[in-house]
Amino acid sequence: MSFTSPNTEQPMLHLVRYEALFKLIDDIQEFDDVVAITKKVATQWKYFANVAAWRLVVPNGKVYKVIDGVRGEAHIHNVAAMSAWDQYHCDLRRPHLIHLNQGDNTVDAPEHLTGKGIVDVMVLPFTRQGECIGLLSVAARNEPFSELDNKFIRIFGKHLTDRIAGIILRRQTHRLLIEKATHDALTGLLNRGTIVDWLSSKLSLAKRSSAPLSVILVDIDFFKHVNDRYGHPAGDAVLQQVAQRLQDQTRDGDSLGRYGGEEFLVVLSPCDEDAVRLTAERFRLAIAQHPFRLSTASGLELNLTISLGTACTADDLQDMSVEALLKLADDALYESKARGRNCLTAAAPRRGPTAEVADLLAAKQVV
Repeated sequence: MSFTSPNTEQPMLHLVRYEALFKLIDDIQEFDDVVAITKKVATQWKYFANVAAWRLVVPNGKVYKVIDGVRGEAHIHNVAAMSAWDQYHCDLRRPHLIHLNQGDNTVDAPEHLTGKGIVDVMVLPFTRQGECIGLLSVAARNEPFSELDNKFIRIFGKHLTDRIAGIILRRQTHRLLIEKATHDALTGLLNRGTIVDWLSSKLSLAKRSSAPLSVILVDIDFFKHVNDRYGHPAGDAVLQQVAQRLQDQTRDGDSLGRYGGEEFLVVLSPCDEDAVRLTAERFRLAIAQHPFRLSTASGLELNLTISLGTACTADDLQDMSVEALLKLADDALYESKARGRNCLTAAAPRRGPTAEVADLLAAKQVV
């Protein structure tokens, strides 16, 4: 009587593939970085499924993050809109297996998914609450996908998509929280606390580099009249449009924030007294030369002006404080208001302790 030894090769191979699958799932769980995750996937996926190339598309705010895996590498880029291939399969909302050797249509498919030796392409849209959170396309080379390949690809594809989408969502939420904490909700400019902090940082840098720093305080003339006559929605529209015009006039190195009410603060670094005067005049003209159209008041056009006060660290840089610089600009702004508005006033250079000591020493030498 003869006995045939049981064939244990196939179950052992399946076990190895199961171990490779769950090891990769565990590995990518440790990473919180899309680049690190996709690099790991690009080199490890082949150990548990016949995946020669793949593409994952995940919404990323107003754009889409596209990850293409091929030859053990992952390439990541953002696109403004999905390709025709991705859009079609995302709208289809169901898995689709394409057999290239049977002549199935692969028009518009990414090139690396239909290259030499590719026989199958599987497309899997993953949805959550009716929305497509990711689209995965995978390609098999030389041999069609097996039943185990299909199973593993679905398990891992869903986990990978959830992981990438979750990281992107957390980062978007984090950015939104920072945006909300540092920016004015109405105008989108830096809020008072942030622009003052920015001024403090720039002033410290200016002291180390001995480069002049300037500020401009801007106030909308007769803004209360706009609110009183046309209502607060019209006033909000004016603030938004003024903010946009000022923003359009800022240049590299300038920072603009809403200082409070109808006041704005501009920080310019490096910037000397002559340059800040020219910049302030540019701001004034940007407001005064073109009327404001208010959709909230039946398309009414208003001619508005601004008053401005400027201050520069000039020769008093090392002794200057944020509070002192803002006080100089505020006093200059008040003078512009007193002079009739729609003008700018430059603060007179403050003579700090260092300058006063130098003058005393010079006077003694003369005596």
